[in-house]
Amino acid sequence: EASAAGANQALDNLIAGLQTGNAEAVLEYISIVLENSVYPDCVPIEHDFDFDAELRELDLKVTIPGPDELPRIKAYKYAKGTDEITSTDLPAKAQKDRYASLLHQVTLRSVHEVFEADRVGCIQRISLSVGTDSIDPATGQLKSTPLAAIATDRTSFEAIDLSLVVPSATLQHLGALVSKNPHGLVAIDTSKGVRTT
Repeated sequence: EASAAGANQALDNLIAGLQTGNAEAVLEYISIVLENSVYPDCVPIEHDFDFDAELRELDLKVTIPGPDELPRIKAYKYAKGTDEITSTDLPAKAQKDRYASLLHQVTLRSVHEVFEADRVGCIQRISLSVGTDSIDPATGQLKSTPLAAIATDRTSFEAIDLSLVVPSATLQHLGALVSKNPHGLVAIDTSKGVRTT
């Protein structure tokens, strides 16, 4: 009973903190939301974030797997004569298109999940960057490559019907910066930012 009472009290404190926009409560809640964001096992996603209570803005960084970490298999074929199973890889263009699609969808989904979960409206703006960590061929060191960045407010984003959109067009509509060749790990230029309002 004491354990249940303690858990209930912690939950009440979290709800009260969210009602007042307390930064610690918002961060705890967002960590719960993003930990419960389920992706396929072959697409591990990592989140890092901070919340500015005064601006009511969430700064969210999402790390997606690199293009070489995703499965490339298009189909498997069984040969009865040799009793072997062989695989066929996706064509190079299909691999590039699939990786770009992953980037676009993860970017929109991340913003949607936060705004959808925040029923109180503590977060009014999200500044999001999506990238991947890969080995820099020039140095042999792990390097973070930004592939997409967006800054949007709740009102603008909630006016979009995500069930009917083409993700790449939506990102363009919202003024996002998106790599022209994410599969080739071509980074975006973040020096000027993405603020549109």
